[in-house]
Amino acid sequence: MSNDKPTKRELALYAPMRDWFLEYLQNKNRGCKVEIFDVHKIYLSDFFSKRKLKKDFPDYPLYNIKVDLLGIVEKDGKYKLVFIEVKDSSLNFSHLAQLLIYSKLVRPDQAILISPHGLSKYLNDIVNKYHRLDMLEYLPNRSMQLAKWDKYRGAIFI
Repeated sequence: MSNDKPTKRELALYAPMRDWFLEYLQNKNRGCKVEIFDVHKIYLSDFFSKRKLKKDFPDYPLYNIKVDLLGIVEKDGKYKLVFIEVKDSSLNFSHLAQLLIYSKLVRPDQAILISPHGLSKYLNDIVNKYHRLDMLEYLPNRSMQLAKWDKYRGAIFI
């Protein structure tokens, strides 16, 4: 969908976010196999095909999108997906819309939009001032999380 190439600063965020993401998912999913993939260069449909996940996600050919980081949690042959979309500018409505469409299409267990700059004033007003949390919902009882990356802690604020 988006043809925007990540900036060098955005690419530099992937490794520390990947490390945090792995630890976060392992802590949240004890006893499960957790893998994290930097998939920003490959369509998710191609990734699923190469990883032999086609049978577990029969609609994978529709996944003609490029997510930045993908977490796969496996337990007893069942898979959960977690998306992280990384931005190196204040999170804005376009970023939200991008991840919202990706999440509606693929239906991950969790989707997180992260930037070291936090939310733009406009997005902050929508979510925090006007409490339009429905703008984050991609499935019933599943909403995207907006987070600020703290490079000093190597973690996020949700």
